[in-house]
Amino acid sequence: MQSPKTVTAAPDGRRFGIASPLILRPIRVRLTLVFVIFLLLVVGVGAFSIDQLASFHSVSAQISGRWLQNSRILGDLNNYISDYRAAEGDFLIASSRADLRAADEQVAMLDKAIATSQARYDKIEHDSAEHELYSQFVTQWNTYRELARRLMISAKAGDVAGAARLYHADSKHAFDLANDTLGVMTERSVAGATAETEREAQAYHDARQLIVGAIVVAACLVVLAVIYLVYAVSRPIAVLVDRMHRVANNDTQIDIPGLDRHDEIGDIAQAVARFRENTIELGRSKDVLTAQAAVLQETLDKERRMAELQRNFISMASHEFRTPLGVIDGQAQRLIRTRDALQPEALEERCGKIRAAVQRMTHLMDHLLDSSQWLDSTTPAAMRRTDFPLAALLHEVCEMHLEGTPSARIEVCIETDEPNTFFGDARLLFQAFSNLVGNAVKYSPPGAPVSVRMRSDADGVSVTVEDRGLGIPERDIERLFERYVRGGNVAGTVGAGVGLYLVKLVVELHRGTITVTSEEGKGSRFNVFLPRLNG
Repeated sequence: MQSPKTVTAAPDGRRFGIASPLILRPIRVRLTLVFVIFLLLVVGVGAFSIDQLASFHSVSAQISGRWLQNSRILGDLNNYISDYRAAEGDFLIASSRADLRAADEQVAMLDKAIATSQARYDKIEHDSAEHELYSQFVTQWNTYRELARRLMISAKAGDVAGAARLYHADSKHAFDLANDTLGVMTERSVAGATAETEREAQAYHDARQLIVGAIVVAACLVVLAVIYLVYAVSRPIAVLVDRMHRVANNDTQIDIPGLDRHDEIGDIAQAVARFRENTIELGRSKDVLTAQAAVLQETLDKERRMAELQRNFISMASHEFRTPLGVIDGQAQRLIRTRDALQPEALEERCGKIRAAVQRMTHLMDHLLDSSQWLDSTTPAAMRRTDFPLAALLHEVCEMHLEGTPSARIEVCIETDEPNTFFGDARLLFQAFSNLVGNAVKYSPPGAPVSVRMRSDADGVSVTVEDRGLGIPERDIERLFERYVRGGNVAGTVGAGVGLYLVKLVVELHRGTITVTSEEGKGSRFNVFLPRLNG
C-alpha cells in the first residue's frame, strides 16, 4: 500500500507538493526568464503588428497603385478623345491653310498624348473583363481614327461637304462607340476603387482590432509578471527589510519568514536570522558589561570618596591644629624671652596655657577622627552630652583664636538671665563655634572687628557671629552648608569646604538651626539657635 503524498505550499507560492527544478530556484534565473519572456512578448507583438500593417499596406497599395492610377489614366483618355473630336471639327471650320496646319498640329499632339496614356494603362495589372473592354475600346478607337483621318484628308482637299457628312455620320457613330466603351471602363474602375476602399477600411479595422487584442494580451501577461515579481520577490524582500529594521531597533521577539526557501530570499532570511541572534547576544553582552561598569563605577566612586575624605581630613587637621600650635608656640617663645624674670605664678600660668593647648589638640584629634566618620555616614556617632557653661566655652574659643592670630579683634557680648549651663556635647559645640569664629577671622581684614554675641532665655540659646570681611556671593548662599562647597570669592584662601557643613551637622544634632545673611564686600552674620533640651 503506497503512502499518501503530502501536498504543501512552498514559501514563494508554489503548491501541489512538487518542487520547482533546481535550475529555476535562484531568483536571478527566474527574473532573467521573466524578462526574456517579456522581450519575446514585445518582439512577438511587434512582429504581429508589422504583419497586420503589411496586410493593410497591400490593400492600400492596390488602391493607390492600380485603381487610382487606372481612374486617372481613363480620365485623361476621356479628356484627350473629347479634345480629339473637337480638333476633328476644327478641320471643318478652318478658313485658311494656317487654320488647317494648327488643327493638324493639335491632332498630332493628341495622338501622342493618347498613345502615352495607353502605354501607361498597359503597364497596370487588369483582370480579363478589363482587358476585354480595353481591347474593344482600342478597336473602336482605331476605327474612329481611320474615319477621322479620311475626314481630315477631305477637308485639306477642299471637300468640306463630304467631310461634314462623314463627321456627322460614320465618324460620330465610331466616336460614340469608343467613348461609351471608355465610359464603361471608367465606371468599372470607380466601382473597383470603391470596393478596394471599403476593403481597405475593413482591413484597417481588422488590423486595429488584432493589434489592440495583442496589446491587451501583452498587458495582461505583463501584469501577471509584475504580480509574480511583487509576491515572489518584492514583498518577501520588503518583509525581510522590515524585520531587519525591527531587529536594529532591538525588537528581537519576531518571526523571520522565508527561512526554508532555497533561493536568494532564503539566503537573506538566514542572514536576518543570524543578525537577530547576534543582536540578542550583543544585548546580553551589553547587559553584562553594563553591570560590570556599574560595579566598577561604584567602586571608583567609593575610592574617590575615600580619597576626598582623606584629603579633607588632612586639610581639616592642618586647619584645626594651627590655632593651638600657635598658642603653644607663642607661650613657648614668651617663656624663652622671660625665663630669667618669671615668677613661679607666671611660669605656672604659662605652662597651664601650654597644657590647655595640648589638651585642645588632643580633643581635636579625637573629634576629627569622629568627624571623618560623620562625613561618610548618614548616622552620626553617639553624642556625649553634659551640662557645661556655654558662655565660658565661647570665651575660650575667642581666646584661642586671639592667641593664634594676634592681629585679630574679637568682641564678645554675653546677654543672659538664665542659668549659665547648657546641656549638650561641649566638644562638638566648641568645634562648631571655633569654625564660625575662625572663618570670621580668616575672611576679615587685619584689625577688622569680629562680633560674637550670645543671648539666652528659657527656650534656648542664640549665638551670633558677625564679621566685616569678604562676604558671601548671593549665588552661593543656598549651597553654603553643603559638603565641599566654598564661596566663589575665596579661591585664594586655604579651605576644604567642610567647616560649615560640620557646623550645620553639629547644630542639627542639637536640634537647632543656623541661618546666614551676607552681602558681598560688607561681611556676613551667622546666627545659631540651640533649644534647651532636658538631660
